Amino acid sequence: MSVEIFGTCDPAFTAVRDALQENFASGDEVGEAVAVWADGRCVVDLWAGHRDAARRLPWREDSITCMFSVGKPFAIFALLMLAERGEIGLDDHVAKYWPEYAQSGKETTTVRHIVTHMAGLPGVLGAKPGDAYDWDAMVRAIEREPPISVPGEEGCYHTFMLGHLTGELVRRVSGKSIGRFVREEIFEPLGGGFYFGLGEPELARCADIVHPEPDPWTEMFVDLDTLNGRYWRPLPLNDGEDFNSDKFRRLEMPAFNGHGNARAVARFYAALVNDGEIDGVRLIQKGAMEWVAREQWAGLDAVGLDVRMSYGFMLNNDFARFNANPDSFGHLGVGGALGFADPASKLAFSFCPNRIAPEIGLGPYARRLIDAAAACV
Repeated sequence: MSVEIFGTCDPAFTAVRDALQENFASGDEVGEAVAVWADGRCVVDLWAGHRDAARRLPWREDSITCMFSVGKPFAIFALLMLAERGEIGLDDHVAKYWPEYAQSGKETTTVRHIVTHMAGLPGVLGAKPGDAYDWDAMVRAIEREPPISVPGEEGCYHTFMLGHLTGELVRRVSGKSIGRFVREEIFEPLGGGFYFGLGEPELARCADIVHPEPDPWTEMFVDLDTLNGRYWRPLPLNDGEDFNSDKFRRLEMPAFNGHGNARAVARFYAALVNDGEIDGVRLIQKGAMEWVAREQWAGLDAVGLDVRMSYGFMLNNDFARFNANPDSFGHLGVGGALGFADPASKLAFSFCPNRIAPEIGLGPYARRLIDAAAACV
């Protein structure tokens, strides 16, 4: 099956365009976008397919879709920006800014523990289905929840709770919701294109998430026999939530409902791999990425993920196999969405599909595009 591909592609990166075309060959894919930066310039900005399962609405230049956990590092980056400004201290106790947090064994938790996924709070078992839609309900549940490990002693990927942990701190320190902070202070200076919480203009260009058969990603989240499944219980996936509801799109749930496109995410990583600045927009001070992207822990965690983690960014490993460089950093999301940067080759990459990949991890479609881009560098 051949599809029409739109956008721009440097001739030296034609292999990426070819890989995008190959992704649609089986007829299974619905819509995709891919963006690549190399040496500080955009070399690939392509999109193809449709925004809906019926394949009636074409994917357009400004289309966005849910990229799930791809947004986690942006929520953490907001706290790093506040720390750089001196508005929050990474080694301060969370309770300094959020006094009610100091309960149930969380009294010694620091901000650094949260931004490195070492707070021992991947989810809250005390929340009920539907609480994910209520920010205050989730905050109260966090306050009551005991950590699954002593804060700071071991890492555990904060699969469900990372967004509320960072977001409540950002709100208390800056006065802005995490969605507003990320929009105004990270992505609008870069040209926009990524959001926690959609308004009417964004809803109008949002692509539907399409579920494959079988759907191992969603099956993992609804399996209440696992700790990970129980942590995802506040989002009522067993009661009909399919990641396309108006409520899901409008609310800020930054651990898992960041909406955006490949262009925006690749540009963010292009700035980071260029010592924090791109096209005159500086996100973080010079030299900061040397410690931000440094490994903080690695291993199989309590929710069953094999992770190498820095300050909010996954580092290259078997689960998140970005490319051949072990120092590459980024983040994947449900179904194969991702963004990453390679500090050695100065490559920044993002892939944005609206059909969930039929396997856990990056999936075949992202892998094909990453390998094509790496071969062009």
